[in-house]
Amino acid sequence: MVRVAPLDPNRFRSVIPHYINGRPPYAGRLVAKLAAETRLDAQSRALDLGCGPGTLTLPLSRYCGTMIGIDADAEMIAAARRAAEIAGVDIDWHIGSSFDLDAALAPLHLVTIARAFHWMDREATLSRLDELISPGGAVALVNTELHDLGPTGWHAAFEELRKGHGRFDDFYRWRKSEAWEEHTSVLLRSPFSDVESISVFEPRTTSLEEVVARALSFSANSPAALGEDGCAAYEADVRQRMLAISPSGSFPEIVESVAIIARRPAP
Repeated sequence: MVRVAPLDPNRFRSVIPHYINGRPPYAGRLVAKLAAETRLDAQSRALDLGCGPGTLTLPLSRYCGTMIGIDADAEMIAAARRAAEIAGVDIDWHIGSSFDLDAALAPLHLVTIARAFHWMDREATLSRLDELISPGGAVALVNTELHDLGPTGWHAAFEELRKGHGRFDDFYRWRKSEAWEEHTSVLLRSPFSDVESISVFEPRTTSLEEVVARALSFSANSPAALGEDGCAAYEADVRQRMLAISPSGSFPEIVESVAIIARRPAP
């Protein structure tokens, strides 16, 4: 049975500052590789679908002529617009979701979906994008994978805390079950079945405050989901456990920025 997450434009509203400050940014080298691999240029139109606060939209905009960002949360779009103004980049922002892909968006040369594909009706979204993406264009699923740098092993403790405090719904439990079909499998059954992956590894050092922000940046661990008391207890537990691992408040990690690029097969 196909299941789709309920559309909730406010799902991430209470985490916006935590998302901005806590989620690892995508490597600049990955963005450059993605732009080169998909042959973006000054004539290209790119769409970042489910753009959030513009974490990918802004750096990608420097490689194309027209950059469009779409997110269902009006406050996410407002945060993205402020960031674009500060950065001095021109981006066409829209409030909407994968269910609102208007024909006026076409022709698109690249559509990126960063940390958001699982919230969409994946098959229906790819089918609609097939109508909007020009010949030779591509879809790219962009994400970060986190790996330990050195022997601290703090990621395992972080995940234990996150899962212990999280308010997980039926969709989350289904997505983490064996019944869930991986994104790559969905792509291989779609019109964009020529699939490859590129990635960049970077050693980084993350501060305690960034770790705390990351902990609060997930929908199931958001201030809205946990409530005031639950949020305070969660933050206190994260600080205590992380400082027990690294009293200096410095957390080394390897951030792998990944792009799964999917195109239509060559005729």
